[in-house]
Amino acid sequence: MASRLVPLAILVSAAILGSPSHSYPQSPQPSPPVENTLLPGTLIDSSNATRYAQFLPAAAQAAIRYGLKVRVVPTQRLDWSTGFTKATEKYSGQVGLDQEDNITNYVAGAPFPTVDASDPKAAVKISYNWHMGPFMPDDFSLAPWGSFAYSSEKPNSIQPEEDHNYVCDRFTFLRFAHRTEVDPRPTFGSNSQEFEWKARCNEWTANPAGDVGEGSGIWLRYLDPHRGDEFYGFDPETRRVRRGGSASIAVNEGCRSCHQPYWAYALPKTEAYRYRLLGTTPLLACMTASEEPAGLKQETTSLTLREEPFELRNAYILEMTPRAAGFGNLRGLVFVDSEAYVWLAAEFFDTSERTAVAVPLWRAHPSPAGGNLFDLAGEFYIPSRQQPLSDKSEHNAVHARSGITSPNYPRWFFRTLRPAREDFDQKINSGDVAEGVFNPQALAR
Repeated sequence: MASRLVPLAILVSAAILGSPSHSYPQSPQPSPPVENTLLPGTLIDSSNATRYAQFLPAAAQAAIRYGLKVRVVPTQRLDWSTGFTKATEKYSGQVGLDQEDNITNYVAGAPFPTVDASDPKAAVKISYNWHMGPFMPDDFSLAPWGSFAYSSEKPNSIQPEEDHNYVCDRFTFLRFAHRTEVDPRPTFGSNSQEFEWKARCNEWTANPAGDVGEGSGIWLRYLDPHRGDEFYGFDPETRRVRRGGSASIAVNEGCRSCHQPYWAYALPKTEAYRYRLLGTTPLLACMTASEEPAGLKQETTSLTLREEPFELRNAYILEMTPRAAGFGNLRGLVFVDSEAYVWLAAEFFDTSERTAVAVPLWRAHPSPAGGNLFDLAGEFYIPSRQQPLSDKSEHNAVHARSGITSPNYPRWFFRTLRPAREDFDQKINSGDVAEGVFNPQALAR
């Protein structure tokens, strides 16, 4: 899998370090393409991808080699939703950072609507804008949802790898603070325990057939920057609900793929990382996916990678390194849109080795009150080592990495985080998600 062909030393040059300073929401600031052939209507496929490699995320480059087609569409202004914009205007003036770079006085909306790249705190401010961004729903429910595994021996021939799927019968998410779209706003009830959000997965299984049940679970995120996430899971063998810490703070390559939902709406806790701004870069990104699920197309007898619309965006390059002891060798590069603050691509490293790359397929759609909401319609997550692990071991590898062995995998292997089938049930900002479903005792049965 080829890496990005433009050295970071070029990307971080002073010529491209500028940051938009318009009133919120920021206007798109795409850098002009080096070649005048990158025009709307251009089709990028395996025959010409090397010509445009400097604009393509690494995961997109890999997917193109196996059949993905990128149709360049005009770059458009993606206004924030009216609710998010109003919250930004109302609250952003009071937001700051403390001596530990933890956010202070934040209520809702974009914490730092304008960022000066020369600000020593630019990186952490951008990270907060990303984690609290306009793509975050007040509530979300999707059934079924999963991290699906696929392989390909040759281009345009995709095979499901169901033994390596992780499927959630229903994933439910409720934001308790920073709400901008659905009443009550900006806080859900009294929120006396100071939750940021709660999430629940019903019947997490190892494949769509559900024959390897792993129970259900509830995740709790707290506003306290020093308090880690909590997880409650039902053990079907002991018939008891167990409480434990969540491994989402600094997932390694062994368990990252089964924690992909954290890269959708329940992102890793901001304060668990250190950040550096490495620069900005023009990047082709999918903001208006044509279908949902996006990325894969079911033919009569086979699966293929479909054509998707990509537009040229301006992306911040953020390096994020876990603060937790024992995880300092793990880091990620996240490419964050400088206008919409959604992530456009990611690369994950173990020391100096790049272990995986990812690219999301977003679907922007109008908010009922004006502006746009953002829906993660699909994703390509591609491990560099190309060797999926045996049943369940990938899910537990964060605890037993050293004991896992497997032969080299003969096919190209990737994952996509998406609805489990075409007839999925999805609700975003519906106001229908009840707090009671997140009671850990509700897991018992």
